[in-house]
Amino acid sequence: MEYKVLFSEDALTDLDEILEFIRKNNVAAAERFGNALLNHVNLLAQFPHIGAPVVRRPGIRKLLHTPIRIYYRIDEERKTAEVIHFWHASRRPPKLP
Repeated sequence: MEYKVLFSEDALTDLDEILEFIRKNNVAAAERFGNALLNHVNLLAQFPHIGAPVVRRPGIRKLLHTPIRIYYRIDEERKTAEVIHFWHASRRPPKLP
């Protein structure tokens, strides 16, 4: 059964900030990168356990789309994968629930 991919408000804000940063220099590159990133996230619908568990954060997993880390959690009952943050790998890790 396919999982539904959801996005938290924090994730949407992160994504907007990342793409806005790229967009300042190259609008087409921002569009290409945004599409590639979302295509990667859509893998979670078929393969929700593809990401690695985050150490000391039970229930949180991460998937890498260089240079962005995609943090998410799976709800097996609801069959959802919720993206909670998009985070640039050079930054300190975000505060996770």
